[in-house]
Amino acid sequence: MLKVICPGCGRGAVVIKIRLAEADMFLKWNGDFAEKTQLPADYRELEARVDALHKVHQRILSVTTQFGNEAYDYPPNLRESITDLSRNVTGRFQALSNAATPAEAQQALVSPTQAPTEPKTFAHAISRAAGASAELLPASDPLASGLEKLSTAYHEIGKARLAQDKVIVDQLVQPWTTNLNISFKNVAKHRQEVENARLLLDAAKARQRQREQGGGGPGLGSIFKKNPADEAAADQQLRDEVEHLEDNFINIMEKSVRSMNGLLNTPEPLRGLSALVHSVLEYHQTSADALQEIAESINGLQREQEASYRQSREDSS
Repeated sequence: MLKVICPGCGRGAVVIKIRLAEADMFLKWNGDFAEKTQLPADYRELEARVDALHKVHQRILSVTTQFGNEAYDYPPNLRESITDLSRNVTGRFQALSNAATPAEAQQALVSPTQAPTEPKTFAHAISRAAGASAELLPASDPLASGLEKLSTAYHEIGKARLAQDKVIVDQLVQPWTTNLNISFKNVAKHRQEVENARLLLDAAKARQRQREQGGGGPGLGSIFKKNPADEAAADQQLRDEVEHLEDNFINIMEKSVRSMNGLLNTPEPLRGLSALVHSVLEYHQTSADALQEIAESINGLQREQEASYRQSREDSS
């Protein structure tokens, strides 16, 4: 009796591959006796839904994986400013001046700057530009005050964006990627086992029809005895084999159905979407709050400077 052995189980994997190859060749050589076992409509519908969900994962991840790239909104033509560079050099000279031994001096020369690397986001770039610009102006200059406020606000916006990105990566990108790399592959394995079981069943049924119709073609393993008792025994063995393969096919298909339903019914994808929506909402709320907090102050500075400007024009006229 032919038994279906699970793929990937050492010697059993070789045996099943041989059986499948034999079954495939037999069906090709004896097409007149072959009739493909039809999968239930419900099963085919599940397969279609799984394939659609797989495409959904691929398309969403093709976009959302960018949240794992810190510089996704950083202009490609923007370079580190002279001010930022001079800070790094100053930090290295400071480390050299504090070195008490030759070993510490050597470490200061070869080690990266002691200051943590600034995040490479567009909001942080605006914050750095505004902060560095404010330092170029007198502290009493209203523009310097406005730039400092802008720098602070955009620093908070940049932090909020990084927090948003982390949530999306942790709660959407990583779980969905795990689904693609593990869950979908497990389902694909079960679906392939169904196809393998169907192939073996179809080959056995074709051999059975060939014997019933008196076909004497060169099918694999088809040696027809003239002794009636031997013929009856061979027929019974083939019927038993077909019955076993039918049961095996049904059992494997039920296992595949459970696997596909488990994948389709998990709430994990919607958890990821919910995390994305809430994190983006929180980011925009934080951004709005940060800008709202400085808007009136900067407007006040603008009004004061315009009043001072008008007064100076009047005094000079």
